[in-house]
Amino acid sequence: MDIEQYDIILVDDSPEVAELTRLALGTRKLADKLTWFADAELAEEFFFQGDYASRKDLHPYLILLDLNLPLMSGHDFLKIIKSNAATSHIPVVMFSSSDDQRDINQSYELGANGYVVKSTDPKEFMGTVADTGIYWRNRNRPARMGEAGETGPVSGTA
Repeated sequence: MDIEQYDIILVDDSPEVAELTRLALGTRKLADKLTWFADAELAEEFFFQGDYASRKDLHPYLILLDLNLPLMSGHDFLKIIKSNAATSHIPVVMFSSSDDQRDINQSYELGANGYVVKSTDPKEFMGTVADTGIYWRNRNRPARMGEAGETGPVSGTA
């Protein structure tokens, strides 16, 4: 499985969410490819044991991560992604139906780059996905690990 620069990884146990996300991003041409994992264990395998593990150049520009997943929670997967040097720079947006402030706070404490509450209305849901995709693809400037010109930590005064 090749990773393209404009890939989005979706980790969500709902096929309906995956299909609506695919439609929302496809309609706006916001992702060359959406890779969907129905659970965090499969996503973890992909990042650390599969094709992605050997990649040094191109990375997905966004991971949309559900909070409430079977087996491994979204928070547990977030900890893994953000604690690994090879993946810590990838933006992770929690994508959950929970609007509980404790879930939101914990997500940011664990390194989430954003938290988006899923709507139960399909049209509003697709608009939210499109808005999220627009920001992370068109407005955000991602880290480019291993590219020419990378000098490591910056020191000195501003």
